Amino acid sequence: MRFLVLIVLAASCGGGGGGAGATDGAPAGGGDGSLAADDGGAPDAAGECDPEAMPQPNQGLAEAAGAGGCPPGMLPVADFCVDRYEASLVTADGGAPWSPYWNPDGAEVRAVSIAGAVPQGYISGLQAADACAAAGKRLCSDAEWLRACRGPDDRVYPYGDTRIPGACNDARDQHPAIEYFGTSADWIWSMLGHPCINQLPDSLDRTGDNPDCESAEGPLDMMGNLHEWTADPAGTFRGGFYVDTMINGEGCLYATTAHNTAHWDYSTGFRCCADGG
Repeated sequence: MRFLVLIVLAASCGGGGGGAGATDGAPAGGGDGSLAADDGGAPDAAGECDPEAMPQPNQGLAEAAGAGGCPPGMLPVADFCVDRYEASLVTADGGAPWSPYWNPDGAEVRAVSIAGAVPQGYISGLQAADACAAAGKRLCSDAEWLRACRGPDDRVYPYGDTRIPGACNDARDQHPAIEYFGTSADWIWSMLGHPCINQLPDSLDRTGDNPDCESAEGPLDMMGNLHEWTADPAGTFRGGFYVDTMINGEGCLYATTAHNTAHWDYSTGFRCCADGG
């Protein structure tokens, strides 16, 4: 049962991409982007990911102008604006890309919504709210997030009311932590902040890689890829992630409420909203 809860995030606990060991405030062995002193002797399963590096896959990418009077990277939905893509981060002072595999603890960063970017995982709800605010935006309310995902017709999925396998990045066969560490032993669940998890093949997709995963007014990847924090002060992230979009609700209705806003792990991302132009 422990394995089931951690892998598919059983609705009884409302769990997200974390689980026991991906603690609220800071996942053990990764809360500040660093590794624990003892990683359990885990092998580098991919054979090429350096856990001390801070890869910069978003170098050279730029945020597009907003549509319909919205701020950069955003488009209009009903009476508000929403990021077209899941957010990535840049430094607040110079706009240099922040590594999307690294928690931004202590860094001054702001949110951007950029095509072709690796979106930011490893972020808490509090950090996501600050990053949106630094960009002159804000986290979406639950009502706004649902409206943007479901469209004017209240679809179950971004694209309609019938699940289309492969339309969104939401059905990885093996849990990435089990693949990376090469075991399902209990100690790996304290390592869900490990920066190499989202660097595995067939894990996190770049923004725009799933054009069929588009909501009615144009937002992409609101189902799957990364969980997305909302402005709920009690802590809610929505939409599921690249392993599961079913256990805590189908598609746009997927909601995780088991963690407070200080929680983060490899699966937690976000996008911003703003008032309409």
